[in-house]
Amino acid sequence: MYTEENIRGKFPLRDILLKVIIVAIFIILIAWIVAKVVGDTKESKVTTNVDKVFSANIASMEEAALKYYVGDKIPSEVGSSNKITLRDMVNDNLLEAFTDSEGKSCDVTKSYVELTKDSNDYTLRVNLECNEKSDYTLTKVNAYDYCENELCERKVEDNTKDDKEEVKKEEDITKQEDTTNNSNGSNPSDTNNSNSSSNNNANNSNNQSGSSSNNNTVAPPTNNNDSSKKVMYEYRKVVAPVLSNWSGWSGWIHNVDNYTSIMCSKTDVNCLREVQVETIKQQVGTKDGKPVYGFVSYYSYRTRTVINAGSTDIKWSTYNDKSLLNNGYTYTGNTK
Repeated sequence: MYTEENIRGKFPLRDILLKVIIVAIFIILIAWIVAKVVGDTKESKVTTNVDKVFSANIASMEEAALKYYVGDKIPSEVGSSNKITLRDMVNDNLLEAFTDSEGKSCDVTKSYVELTKDSNDYTLRVNLECNEKSDYTLTKVNAYDYCENELCERKVEDNTKDDKEEVKKEEDITKQEDTTNNSNGSNPSDTNNSNSSSNNNANNSNNQSGSSSNNNTVAPPTNNNDSSKKVMYEYRKVVAPVLSNWSGWSGWIHNVDNYTSIMCSKTDVNCLREVQVETIKQQVGTKDGKPVYGFVSYYSYRTRTVINAGSTDIKWSTYNDKSLLNNGYTYTGNTK
């Protein structure tokens, strides 16, 4: 009979190959696990860097948008909106051009900011599309008392505090009115008794003198307490000026008056003339029969006119006056 040792003795190479295969499989498995862990770590770092750059770019767009939406750029009708693309924001110098985490430019046409008028406030949508990522944010904004710009993000804690203070003011005013009325009118039953006594005296007097009792009518109490007045809030509506289109650029004129370049903003009614200056090298004369060259300055200009200079209207009303807010008025933060 063959024993196990005899069988192994006949096939030693098979046992060795089997062991080698098992060891190779084990080594490959270990290498795959290590590569997977290292790869996931690198991918996590790349993703984190992408998110940081993307979030910073969206924050820059939102900050620039809050400075852009002023006056008639703020939609006044519920449901209406005003949209500006990233290309226009860069061209209008609202923010500097930025890139994604790979140093590539984002899509300046599909990336935009849009402000929409809601019933009580506004929704600011910031949409950014880059090569490696595309996303958007929604922020509630309005003309709150604490805004540095005309619009700013709603602070829930501060807003709740303002509402509580406003309710407290109304309660204090009501209490003061009740106290004043009680001090002037006393008890209603006392008033009736007093009136009855006055009427009896008046009748006795009339019976004695025969005169009419119409002159004894009691006037209602007058409340002169200033604390009973409601707080009034100041609202402002800014109508942006309207300017004509620019005329065409003039021809180049020798810049003997040393004009400098002038560029106007879109709504500056005091800037009605733009100037561009260019200096070129050209022949200015001859010396000893040879041409002499120098730098000569030239300028060109264009003009525009004011169609409507714009206006600022101030009104005073109660807190959260819907008619004013829906017509484009905003809080200034002043009260009286």
